[in-house]
Amino acid sequence: MEGVLEVDVCVVGGGVTGVSTAYHLKEMDPHVSVALLESEVVGFGASGRNAGQLIVAFGESDFKAQMRRHGAAKLREAYTYIHEGISTIEALIDEHDIDCDYEQTGYFEMGLRADDSTTLDEYLAFCREIGQESFLEQISEAQVARSFQSPHFGRAVFDRRGGQFNPLKYLRALKLVAQRLGVQVHENSPVVCIEREPSCIRLQTGSGTLRCQKLVVATNAYSHLLPGLEDLGMVRSQSPVFVYANVTEPLSEPHWRALNWPRRAGVNLMSKLFYSFAPTRDGRLLYVGGYYARVPQGNDMSLDISSNFLREGPRHLTSFFPALSDLRTAQSWGGPISTTRDFVPHVGLLADGRIGYANGCWGHGMPLGTRNGRTLARLMLDRQAPDAESWLVTRNKIDWPSRMIVSPLVRSLSAAVRRDIRKIGRKMQPRLIFEK
Repeated sequence: MEGVLEVDVCVVGGGVTGVSTAYHLKEMDPHVSVALLESEVVGFGASGRNAGQLIVAFGESDFKAQMRRHGAAKLREAYTYIHEGISTIEALIDEHDIDCDYEQTGYFEMGLRADDSTTLDEYLAFCREIGQESFLEQISEAQVARSFQSPHFGRAVFDRRGGQFNPLKYLRALKLVAQRLGVQVHENSPVVCIEREPSCIRLQTGSGTLRCQKLVVATNAYSHLLPGLEDLGMVRSQSPVFVYANVTEPLSEPHWRALNWPRRAGVNLMSKLFYSFAPTRDGRLLYVGGYYARVPQGNDMSLDISSNFLREGPRHLTSFFPALSDLRTAQSWGGPISTTRDFVPHVGLLADGRIGYANGCWGHGMPLGTRNGRTLARLMLDRQAPDAESWLVTRNKIDWPSRMIVSPLVRSLSAAVRRDIRKIGRKMQPRLIFEK
């Protein structure tokens, strides 16, 4: 942006949380003036780079630990919140005729034979306790063997909610919808300074100044870099982790027939050895391997690719799906997602009650970010609503220690997880080998 601009609410961050917040502010109150600032272009971060699966997932994968920490009632509320995020996306697509390749396919939570499906059993017990079981269908190992030609898959759970879409097409279309409602969107406008004054909040970009009465920080993995909010704890509220994806060339019809992949739904391994496989509208497979995630050094947030994943990923893909041995990788990319210390996403108000924020959307951020946008809009408009009183909003958030400590700490935890993954890989038949 250039010059001087005054608005009621400024949203910083052009990912799904920021665009959803801006949209819902104008949808709830057409008279409120709203500006959105994005340092690059809308969808530049994790919102535009993810695998495009809409799934109902929350927190860490240790479901017993989740239950001990939060209890069934709070977790039922959290999973309902995520489900409402998917419903909101579907409603926005229908209402505004958004072309984003959405297919309501559902998705598979897949057990790994080498794990004896232990995690899957824990997940089913967990879902029964929090009232999610009615959405799920158990798939036996024999059914999975007929449906997927994979030597590594065990039993599965099919969740009929959600599906696949193109997240970047969705975000860019929603940006246009928000602009038609009156949101002022300023891309290539990095915030270099935030000053909180009694009468307003002042944001300085490279070529202009914006003054607002209220501010929403929707910068997710980049939140620790935002200047002027250090005393409010933004530096320690989340930690970035880089994840990587490969996408194949289009599969031929013989490929798809050999796979016998039902419903073209996404598959997510419920294992420490995490892989997700997402069929795209144009017939490719987009896949992510958890082993290759890394913690950045210091504040270096430069986008990159993982040479190990680019090299090993196609070999692993063939191990999971032998029929794809001749399939080539078309593209590889990577970038940061945001994690909180207890893996529970943050959404709410900072100590300066004029400022709302959300971060920690990792691995399942599209429904969560869309739903957070509704919550943040209500908080900014001082609307009394059940979600504004939700424990997700009002709970005491747990911060990371200082950034001098957090990077080596997370790297140490990641190294331990990698050791466990390599052990699982050695138990698989055929073996799945990971480079250290």
